[in-house]
Amino acid sequence: MTTSSDDHTELLYNHDPYMAETTATVTEVSGEDVILDRTLFYPEGGGQAADTGRVGGHQVARLRRERTRLEQVGTGAPVPVAAVVVHTLPGHDLATGDVVDLELDWQRRYDNMKTHTLAHLLYIAVSEHLHHRGLPTETRGCQIEGAAARFDFSAGIGAESLPEIQARVTQLRDAALEAHIEERDSGLRLWRAAEFSIPCGGTHVTSTSEIDGDIHLRRRRKGRGLTRLYVSRQDS
Repeated sequence: MTTSSDDHTELLYNHDPYMAETTATVTEVSGEDVILDRTLFYPEGGGQAADTGRVGGHQVARLRRERTRLEQVGTGAPVPVAAVVVHTLPGHDLATGDVVDLELDWQRRYDNMKTHTLAHLLYIAVSEHLHHRGLPTETRGCQIEGAAARFDFSAGIGAESLPEIQARVTQLRDAALEAHIEERDSGLRLWRAAEFSIPCGGTHVTSTSEIDGDIHLRRRRKGRGLTRLYVSRQDS
């Protein structure tokens, strides 16, 4: 879909990830694809699964970014800081200028918020573990959806290390750390909790105390020098 405006979509989840309903104005339509002046919906990115919900009563079948502006962070992958969000709405009857209701599937969003924050705690715990071994922390991707997340670490992490790492993740969760997002002039967003800081454009809870369930960790070797760690929230 080719956009005619230089303006990016206002990403309401950046300002309030707990917002579940609002209205927006249709700025462009192309077949099933609709662009709004602002959106509640997080499109898949940074490992976090996309939101679901309804626009003007129509189910969102797909979300994608176009004309994304990226910000380079150190030697890691560039982080998206602005974009036009395209909503695919099969069978819609919307036209440019329509004011529409946005309804987020809140439970899916909230689960992703809790698990995304949990994934940061895993990253912190593994970083500390590797630092004690004199090793850097390098990742090759992650996936976050529902009550589980995974990280691929460019390091050999043995099964004997899992109890220590899991205990540290649980300790961080139980510390009820208050978390917030700091946004720089470039649009880069930093997740901050206590002394920890991680570049991230996803959605998170504002306190680790909101991460419910028992925390479980498991491991899978993905080749020489590559370890996949899974972390999940499970009912007690």
